[in-house]
Amino acid sequence: MHLWISSALHRAAIVVLLLALAPLGARANDLADVVKSGQISVALYKEFAPFSDEGKGVDVDIAKALAGKLGVKLAELWFDADENMEDDLRNMVWRGTLFGYGPADFMIHVPVDKEYMSRNDKVIFFAPYYRERFAIARNVEKIANLDSLAPFRTEKIGVESATYPDTVLLSIESGAYRNNVVHFKNTDEAIEALKKGEVAAVMAMQGELEGGLFNSKGFEISEPPIPVIGRRQWPLGLAVKAGNEELARALQKGINDLVADGTIQKIFDRYGVKYRAP
Repeated sequence: MHLWISSALHRAAIVVLLLALAPLGARANDLADVVKSGQISVALYKEFAPFSDEGKGVDVDIAKALAGKLGVKLAELWFDADENMEDDLRNMVWRGTLFGYGPADFMIHVPVDKEYMSRNDKVIFFAPYYRERFAIARNVEKIANLDSLAPFRTEKIGVESATYPDTVLLSIESGAYRNNVVHFKNTDEAIEALKKGEVAAVMAMQGELEGGLFNSKGFEISEPPIPVIGRRQWPLGLAVKAGNEELARALQKGINDLVADGTIQKIFDRYGVKYRAP
């Protein structure tokens, strides 16, 4: 037997053993189990300010308010974003990771889109609470108006690597702005570069830009002067494992109540994010 085959089999055996020994993690419960346990777990993205970062953010506060509506304590399950949303839903909503972390009872900040929902039948998507879109934040001293992308023939614009804004700016108009697109690990780093004057603008999700520039002067945020992007918006809501309809209904009612009594609005205001109803 070749050494590489032997090594591969050995690694596979170790993985099987680890899976057998790994704890099962938190089970995705329906409403009766949640109430009985006195606790509900929520899946929250790490390093995603102003929504969920370092134990605080818009989504954290909404999740806490929802737990309060159900009369239970909140358990936070923090996780790193995977390669795509389907991976996140699998790991944090309906199955859990291979090493026993998750799933949570519900996940927050997921797209509530009919086409997307139809491709993910192991999950119930519901309770949209916010509408997101792309935007460009700019230093008004360097770019007074943004009626077109022309300023970026000379000025630098920051983007998070491997995102939709990155793809658009690199390719639009036959790559006319490619040389002035500056890549960052995440949007937070791009916003810090904007504040320091290292770039003249940043293109990202509007909520991230608003939170990152909260109480900062000399900057404006506006829709990208690109029709196909300017019109693109999507609602964000909650997700639970398919079959947990009672929990979904209870959380939906919770969101409805939090919108009606102004709590959602106050939470967004707290972090400097404009609340856009879905």
